[in-house]
Amino acid sequence: MREATSPRETGMKPLLSALAAWALSLASAAPAAAASPAAASADLGPGVGALIPHDLAATDATGAARKFGDLVGRKGMALFFVRSIDWCPYCRAQTLSVDAARAEFERRGLSVVFVSYDPVEKQKAFAKANNVGVTLLSDPKSEIIDAFGLRNERHVAGRFAGIPHPAAFIVRPDRKIAAKLFEADYATNDKSYVNRPEVGAVLAAADGAL
Repeated sequence: MREATSPRETGMKPLLSALAAWALSLASAAPAAAASPAAASADLGPGVGALIPHDLAATDATGAARKFGDLVGRKGMALFFVRSIDWCPYCRAQTLSVDAARAEFERRGLSVVFVSYDPVEKQKAFAKANNVGVTLLSDPKSEIIDAFGLRNERHVAGRFAGIPHPAAFIVRPDRKIAAKLFEADYATNDKSYVNRPEVGAVLAAADGAL
């Protein structure tokens, strides 16, 4: 499990226990403590405190061109990477559960953005059929996914090539990552994608990091 040990994270221990296999990293003003070798090997994507490696310039489900500056909320952004909202039932369920709690994110000053490799027309159909209000960004060439280092390299060809390992990031307005959640055994468990953090866990991560 990826876990930092800064003072700010001490109060998050009960949450980490409740999340079981989910890895949660929180930022703090103090320099991050070095992770243990086991924890480091389980890391995924850019680290807490790093700047996001892409400005999220992409087309959303409405066909509009978007980028980080016009997507971020007053306090930041909850940024989710999912495999597909077209064919992945776990991704669809996660998107709908987060969308149902959109007001809780907005109350905290956070925008909500989902990135998948689905083409715009697939995202548009999903959003229309389910009255989805969160932003869906289309990354058909997996450029954002690759910039974040999330590509699932088990799939090199065919339908699944380009999908990410699911992950969620809390990003500050200055583009620094304040927290991230991901499945710690993603590298060894090819079914880890079925597990997603509860909405409450994501909100708690945001509350603890911002």
